[in-house]
Amino acid sequence: MSAVQFLVRRFRTHISNRGPIHEDGSIRLNPSKSKLSGCSLHERTVCDIHIYDVVEPNKDEKQAKKRIYYFAGGSWQEPPSGQHYQMCAKMAKDMPEATISIVSTPLAPNNPAPSAFAWILKAYRALMAEAEKAGERVVLAGDSSGANIALSVVLEALREDSAQSQQNPHAVAVMAICPSTDLTRNNADILKIAPRDPLLTPDIIKGTAKAWHADWNPADRRVSPINNDISLLAERGIKVHGITAGCDVLSPDGIIFRDRCAEEGVEGEWVHWEQQMHCFILTMPYGLKEAKEATQWMVEVLRRA
Repeated sequence: MSAVQFLVRRFRTHISNRGPIHEDGSIRLNPSKSKLSGCSLHERTVCDIHIYDVVEPNKDEKQAKKRIYYFAGGSWQEPPSGQHYQMCAKMAKDMPEATISIVSTPLAPNNPAPSAFAWILKAYRALMAEAEKAGERVVLAGDSSGANIALSVVLEALREDSAQSQQNPHAVAVMAICPSTDLTRNNADILKIAPRDPLLTPDIIKGTAKAWHADWNPADRRVSPINNDISLLAERGIKVHGITAGCDVLSPDGIIFRDRCAEEGVEGEWVHWEQQMHCFILTMPYGLKEAKEATQWMVEVLRRA
């Protein structure tokens, strides 16, 4: 893992300067079969957002009573990577009781939060109604910017329900991997961790945050879930699980969010890997021990969800 971090640091300028080129709206995904580890993708569309069910051969989807909707990270600007597909395929194989579904959310810069958030929230409502009808327990999971969307959508839906005295169906849990929880990037500890982070820098995370929040205030609760009413999760019994990493400039805000959850009585399991980089779990396809352990931890927690 130390060697991987060394190489990532050498190439991070190239990695961070990738220009997102994609169409408007929810992007159609077409990964190579080699990235699916023998699984296949079944596409469906909900509220004009493409959903991709990761299907393992010989699996009886009708028997699965749990669904995990995965929101892949990518600075709110990139579609899922090959590592995302490989990790989701492993989850599908390791959890026969669950269906893994990848959500292709609208992306910046074409569709930043001011145009995309209400769209994603509408799809979330529709997916939860669909799951309730099917008798499915739903977990939202995601890494980095994807974890930000998962947390933000659930919290905002809860806030709307509370304001309108409604009891709509919701996910039973959220799994947040190295989440981005505060887009203001004002936490002083970010600068303290920056020299240890081989992938992200303060400037990079400010730029990606700006790409997503666009004309909205970065402190807006819809893009910075740390500013929403976290107590609503406890009221509905929604658990929040997560992973943070010591060599990740996003971890200080992630840890504050984790601690806020504990203060508000939100149940969940969290683990902190002190010497790991941002989203190190995605190096699992390369056989790295720490990433394999993190993936196994995540699968075990999701099994109990």
